[in-house]
Amino acid sequence: MPRIYRAMKRAADGLPVVGIQSKELGVREPPNAHADVDVDHQNQVVLNGRGMSVAENWRHLLPHLIPKRLQASGLCADASGSNSLACYTMGAGRFLSGPINASLALALKPNDSYAGNVVPARVVPLAQFQSDVSATRDQWFIDEARDDSNDFF
Repeated sequence: MPRIYRAMKRAADGLPVVGIQSKELGVREPPNAHADVDVDHQNQVVLNGRGMSVAENWRHLLPHLIPKRLQASGLCADASGSNSLACYTMGAGRFLSGPINASLALALKPNDSYAGNVVPARVVPLAQFQSDVSATRDQWFIDEARDDSNDFF
C-alpha cells in the first residue's frame, strides 16, 4: 500500500472528519461544481483517475492546505491553511499507482509525480466508493514532521 498524505479536518477523537465537503475524508459529489468524481447515468463512479486528492508528502500539499501552525514552528514557511486542519498519512509503501486495499487504488495525476487521487479499484456506485473511503478512517494518523526524503525505505 502506498504512503499517501491528505490535509483534513480533525474530529474530536483526532481522526479525520468523514464527509462530502472539501478537506474531509470522502469526495465531493455531483452536482457540486467542484465534484471530485464523475458518475454515469446509474450513479456509478467513472474510472477516469478522478477521486480524493492526496500527495506523496504533506510538504507537497498546496500552502492553503498546510496548517499555519507549521509555519510558526518553522516546518513550512508558506503554510497558510486553517489550524483546524491536520496533515494525515496512511500506508507505508512507495507513492506509485496501484492498490491501496481491495476496494481502493492510487492513481497518479498526469504531469505531477507528487500528487494523486484515491479512486475505486473497480466500477462501484458512488455510495459504495464513499463507504470504502470512510472505512479507512482508523488507518489515518497525523504526521506533520516528516521531511521530504522518504527515508522510510
